[in-house]
Amino acid sequence: MADFWDEMYLDEHLVDLEMDEPDNFSALATLADRLENNQCVNEAFGLAIQEREKEFATGLPLEHIGVAIPHTDSEYVFRQSMAIGILKEPVMFEMMGSPEVLVPVKIMFMLAIKEPKKQLEFLQALIDMFQTDEKVLAIIQAKTAAEAVKKIKQNLN
Repeated sequence: MADFWDEMYLDEHLVDLEMDEPDNFSALATLADRLENNQCVNEAFGLAIQEREKEFATGLPLEHIGVAIPHTDSEYVFRQSMAIGILKEPVMFEMMGSPEVLVPVKIMFMLAIKEPKKQLEFLQALIDMFQTDEKVLAIIQAKTAAEAVKKIKQNLN
């Protein structure tokens, strides 16, 4: 599994520990901007991720916390990467597979996947990590972006 995640760029510049956004689309835009500002995606990525979220919701309720795993097509991606956004106050996302259900999301894992055939593998690895709420809560409780990255990498291996 470690080799698998070596293909994903993630560093402290792609982590926002204190997102203060009023709604899910503002949160998506802020995190997409972070990916764009770090030359991971092109300028169309942010709009594409919002459009995809409207069609295919990505909110997931865990036992104690809500997460979202927004992603979109590889054509917008320069560098395969993942941005993490921890919200000061949860924002509502529609639930994956059940858009009529709203999920209060506290943390977003935004994927920028360059190789479309790997998308399912990355999503499954995150979902496996979500099986233990404590792993996600440990990321949320990180005091620095570097600590959050370290915890994510530990949890995904």
